[in-house]
Amino acid sequence: MRKFALLALGGLSLVALGQKPASPQPTVRYHFGDNSEWSDRALDDSSWPVAQNGLVPSRSRDTNRFLWVRIRVPVPGNLNGPLALHLDDLGVQPMTWQVFVNGQPSGGQGAFPPHADPADPPVSPVMDLPSSLAPPGSAALVALREWHAPAFLESDVQHPTAVINEARVLSLTVRAGAAEALLANGPEYALSAVLALAGIALLLFWRSSGGREYLWAAIMLLSPMATAILSLGLVSARLSFHAQTLSIAVVYSAGLIAEIEFMWTLFRLRSRWIHIIWHAIWVAFILAEIAEAYFLQSPAFQRLCQIVIVAGISAFDCILFPVCIREMFRPGGNRAIAAAQSLMEVIILLGVLGYSVHLTRGPFPLDLFQLTLTLLDLAIAAMLFRRAWKAWKESSSLRAEFEAAREVQQQLVTAPPVIPGFHIEAEYRPATQVGGDFYCVVPGENGDVLVVVGDVSGKGLRAAMTVSAIVGSLRMLPARTPGEILRELNRSLAGNLHGGFVTCLAARMNADGAVALATAGHPAPYRNGEEISLSPSLPLGITADAEYTETILRLAPGDSCTFFSDGVVEAQSPSGELFGFERTRAIASQSARSIADIAQRFGQEDDITVLTLKFAPAQALHA
Repeated sequence: MRKFALLALGGLSLVALGQKPASPQPTVRYHFGDNSEWSDRALDDSSWPVAQNGLVPSRSRDTNRFLWVRIRVPVPGNLNGPLALHLDDLGVQPMTWQVFVNGQPSGGQGAFPPHADPADPPVSPVMDLPSSLAPPGSAALVALREWHAPAFLESDVQHPTAVINEARVLSLTVRAGAAEALLANGPEYALSAVLALAGIALLLFWRSSGGREYLWAAIMLLSPMATAILSLGLVSARLSFHAQTLSIAVVYSAGLIAEIEFMWTLFRLRSRWIHIIWHAIWVAFILAEIAEAYFLQSPAFQRLCQIVIVAGISAFDCILFPVCIREMFRPGGNRAIAAAQSLMEVIILLGVLGYSVHLTRGPFPLDLFQLTLTLLDLAIAAMLFRRAWKAWKESSSLRAEFEAAREVQQQLVTAPPVIPGFHIEAEYRPATQVGGDFYCVVPGENGDVLVVVGDVSGKGLRAAMTVSAIVGSLRMLPARTPGEILRELNRSLAGNLHGGFVTCLAARMNADGAVALATAGHPAPYRNGEEISLSPSLPLGITADAEYTETILRLAPGDSCTFFSDGVVEAQSPSGELFGFERTRAIASQSARSIADIAQRFGQEDDITVLTLKFAPAQALHA
């Protein structure tokens, strides 16, 4: 992810492993500045400096950023097919170039000032040459005109090489070089792919678990692959340098934000000012990168952008490095991640100071920055997957606990018993595995029946445990009036609900139709489709001295009463419309199952409990 930063600093270079000619390389002469006559074959360039050790000195010495390179390339004498030219080692810095063979333009890439549009990176195709332009057995003068976009660090670069041969031979050579480079970089590509897959896995885990650190880490792991794919796509699309820079900056910004938020969350930072400064730094850095690309021909503006870039990276590191050191010594800190991050910051600073962070061992290039970045990504992936595994095990254990609680609740909230004189139906549909609603039907010794319906605030195991305690208490209470039952429950619950409460309604119905009801903040029941007016009272568990007034009425044979929880009234459609009291009253005379079905189809948001009781004294007489 941070590779883009090093590209901006000029600290990162790619190793092209294309096939090199076995014969001694021709002399490479160079000159800073721009003059159209320098492409002339007859020009005496003996006074031009010669590239030493395969390097051309820094292009920053030339204020207009133009450079000419002249190479006398031998043309093999035993050629049979069409001729072609191929340039290699053009580097990775944005550059516009044009090549001349014996004074004739033969190819190029990008646009020169005053409307500069450099290629990023410069890529040389196999360019066809007329046979008359470079006769076999001769030495062709290859002149390369270059204009280099500004870079933060101007270091000596590998000079370009030129080869003239048959077109088919050069095409095969280029393909072989590409395959060799792919093989050499294969381990890095494979590791990047593995880290990208890890990022996808963390992204999926974030969707299920909701932990923000998984989201930020997923973006961090996916950002390098996304940037590489985007870069290849932009090169293939041949977009302008400005459009490429802007597009990559947008993707890179996501990686920077993710890195800041991940470190902030992981290291448990609390300083609001550090958070603000870090985000201000990345905004300034990205804006400077974009502005530098859009004002290529303004030296003063380029210097200003480079100052902002250097100051931003330095400030970011000056804050992050001590944070990492603190994390390594913090009890329980993420030492591996902090150590890898610290090492990477050191490598970045070495690149800023001009030290090479690239080594080559045999055919394989070793990028110290990429190595530390890989170590950091592996440490992050290992930590998060370890945490994800632990969370999965805990969730499995929690699912088992929920299943056990659900089974206990099913045993407590059982189907209503058969009681002579009363026809009772009940429907109980929790919104989750375990619910906070409850009902209890207890037959009396004299043909009466006690009906209690309630709703515990909240959901999950705590609500289910409260339900279990209430239902157990109701079954143990001796025969009492509804008001006394509510007072007894309230005294036992007050101060034990951790800020929660319980709404409850109790009704005792005698065999002769006499009914006493009391409510503790619960929705009133309906009698024959009409709401029964009850004296309001506080829910249970709020204050120990609450009083609950009873309401007395009498049922006629065939009358029905409907009790329900607020899950019916508060059912909500996809558009956000509540089921409401009017719809509830309209269906209050239907069966318990029908009422629950209607509310559930409308849009269940909470536990739904419905209990219907029909007074049928003739059945009692028959019994």
